[in-house]
Amino acid sequence: MFSYNINGKASRHFTYADLINCGVTAQQHHIENLPLQPDTWRALSLLATQILDPIVDQFGPLSLTYGFCSPELARKIAKNRNPHIAPKLDQHCSHEVNQNQKLICDRLGAACDFTVIDNPAGTAVNMQQVAAWICENLKFDRLYYYGKDRPLHISIGPQMNQFLQTMKTNADTGHRVPSKKGRSEVAIAVIRQVDY
Repeated sequence: MFSYNINGKASRHFTYADLINCGVTAQQHHIENLPLQPDTWRALSLLATQILDPIVDQFGPLSLTYGFCSPELARKIAKNRNPHIAPKLDQHCSHEVNQNQKLICDRLGAACDFTVIDNPAGTAVNMQQVAAWICENLKFDRLYYYGKDRPLHISIGPQMNQFLQTMKTNADTGHRVPSKKGRSEVAIAVIRQVDY
């Protein structure tokens, strides 16, 4: 049996609670959104240490808008009209398993969505600049870019693909649709050229 303290330090700047209870999603559904797999706790710590801490060091405090997603939370979010989640792909479920003890996301790792807060008034930093810095300086698995004033999705995983996917929101349906993409050096070029 393993034991992790939700209020324990995941990294220099983050507790596990920061990564698990961030944003309003888990709080709105009034569930205990705790990881059950030891590998999930370890992956959350790696995400905070290898990705989030360096971003804080470079840009300042972050606002985590969506972090760990338990299977129960994923089921509740999926009932929304436009859930904007893809548990089998997005790595928010980390190493958790479904009711049949099968991995929810084969990509493993861990993910979160965040913005960078520029000042005490809460003005967000241009997230295109943050995404470009990440592509140039950090090892990550996947980065989803939604716009200059929208949160970024970032993940770590066993493959560390350095994959960037830009996403646009369809004005008619509200669904997010993939736009430009690239890996490594191509990812850097793509994020520099995005105009939204």
